Amino acid sequence: MMVTIIYFLLKILVIVVPLLIAVA
Repeated sequence: MMVTIIYFLLKILVIVVPLLIAVA
Protein backbone atom coordinates (compact mmCIF):
# COMPACT_ATOMS: atom_id res chain seq x y z
CA MET A 1 0.00 0.00 0.00
CA MET A 2 2.75 2.42 1.00
CA VAL A 3 4.72 1.65 -2.17
CA THR A 4 1.69 2.47 -4.29
CA ILE A 5 1.34 5.87 -2.62
CA ILE A 6 5.03 6.66 -3.12
CA TYR A 7 4.84 5.60 -6.79
CA PHE A 8 1.76 7.79 -7.25
CA LEU A 9 3.50 10.80 -5.69
CA LEU A 10 6.57 10.26 -7.87
CA LYS A 11 4.39 10.16 -10.97
CA ILE A 12 2.78 13.46 -9.93
CA LEU A 13 6.21 15.05 -9.32
CA VAL A 14 7.42 13.93 -12.75
CA ILE A 15 4.46 15.78 -14.29
CA VAL A 16 4.37 18.86 -12.03
CA VAL A 17 8.10 19.70 -11.80
CA PRO A 18 8.60 20.23 -15.57
CA LEU A 19 5.45 22.39 -15.62
CA LEU A 20 6.79 24.56 -12.79
CA ILE A 21 10.12 24.92 -14.61
CA ALA A 22 8.31 25.87 -17.82
CA VAL A 23 6.20 28.48 -16.01
CA ALA A 24 9.17 29.90 -14.13
